[in-house]
Amino acid sequence: MELSRRKKPVYLQKEQRGHGLTRLVTFLLLLAFCVSGFSYALRVTIFDESTVQQFVTQKEFVQEVNQKLNTVLAATAQEYNIPSRLTTGLLTEKQVKADLTTAISNIYAGKTQPVDTVLIQQQVKNNLQEKATALSIPTDNSIYQTAVSTLLSGLQSELQTELNTQKLAQPIKDFTAARRVNQQVGIIALSLTVVLLVLLLLSERNFWNWLHYLGLAALPAGIIILLGSYLLTALPLTERLSQLEFDLSGLAGSVIDLTAKQLNLVGVCLFAVGVVGLLLGWIGRRRQRS
Repeated sequence: MELSRRKKPVYLQKEQRGHGLTRLVTFLLLLAFCVSGFSYALRVTIFDESTVQQFVTQKEFVQEVNQKLNTVLAATAQEYNIPSRLTTGLLTEKQVKADLTTAISNIYAGKTQPVDTVLIQQQVKNNLQEKATALSIPTDNSIYQTAVSTLLSGLQSELQTELNTQKLAQPIKDFTAARRVNQQVGIIALSLTVVLLVLLLLSERNFWNWLHYLGLAALPAGIIILLGSYLLTALPLTERLSQLEFDLSGLAGSVIDLTAKQLNLVGVCLFAVGVVGLLLGWIGRRRQRS
């Protein structure tokens, strides 16, 4: 009875407390890996201006936008008595591509009116002048000039209606805020990861144990991120991303697929780090005991 009531040796008590701290640090490191992985994948895909511009200015999407804009412009021009020979191709694909690039830059700059309708008006005016000159249509008479001026003055409201610019204001604000929060969260998570790795090493004071617990944190973090990637592609998110009258499901789907691929890459890397850490840690700890 007396022997069973004896206290455990002091070094065992310290070891138990040390492992308790190690388990807590390992769990926090797992969370830090997950947050860092998700934040990084978002930062280099959907929250990266150049990446999104590359997708938006794909030839297929530019052609689709150009066709629909020219349909709207042609119908509007005919309402203002512009000759039908001048109402086709009022915007070129090159101009639409430049306009889309500018719109994306404005969105990432937080501007709630991303589409430069004044620039589009000027492009239409110049294209009308070039077409009229090429077709030998006189442009110095008051009838033509009045028709063009009336068209350009009414064109801005038509474009705003077609592009749903009013509905874009709040989503752009939300997007800008989310991008800022993701950047801050990523910095905090990365800093916390480094601190926890150092704290884990100081807690164990053994490289092989450190590798073991690193693997215990990285392996499930990789699995969680891979699961998140699967859910990202499985959920119907593209419908909610469509804010314009244009069918953006193809574009939104491409960006989501890119984000999912980046999450897969991060998840696989963490999974590999976890497997290697557990394997090397197991080998090293066995050698120490033998």
